[in-house]
Amino acid sequence: MATQQLNPAPPPARVNRWQDWANLVLAIWLFISPWVLQFALGGQTAAPGAAAGGASAAVNGSTPAWNAWVLGVIIFLVAVSAFGRMAASQEWINLVLGIWVFIAPWVLGFVPLQNASWDHWIVGALVFLISAWSLAEARRRPAAMEMAHAGDKPQHRL
Repeated sequence: MATQQLNPAPPPARVNRWQDWANLVLAIWLFISPWVLQFALGGQTAAPGAAAGGASAAVNGSTPAWNAWVLGVIIFLVAVSAFGRMAASQEWINLVLGIWVFIAPWVLGFVPLQNASWDHWIVGALVFLISAWSLAEARRRPAAMEMAHAGDKPQHRL
């Protein structure tokens, strides 16, 4: 019985949190959303102001689709990397990616495509909020870990 060893507890540095899974699901949704929501349905749409004699700018579904595919893959890879080892940089990367996904309809000029725009606004806001929540939890966690060790046995006996 003296040789029986207890398995040490897993290191407290990383636990698969629901935020990691949520970002993973959002990344998968962002990647498949151009097909599901049919971003390119209806072909090209004239950009606002183009009908008033301005340049004949057109908005098509390929720009938001490519943005969704590329950002979906990147957010997916960052979320998967968070399963193995947590680093604050992963959450900061997803925070910035969430901002980009949110502002992409304006920056890339596909606001007239409502399906694509609303998809980007909702997914971008959710990725941003989930990553901010995860960062806030990570800041609280070290203090909670120190308190968890307060009940440990002292190393030398009196």
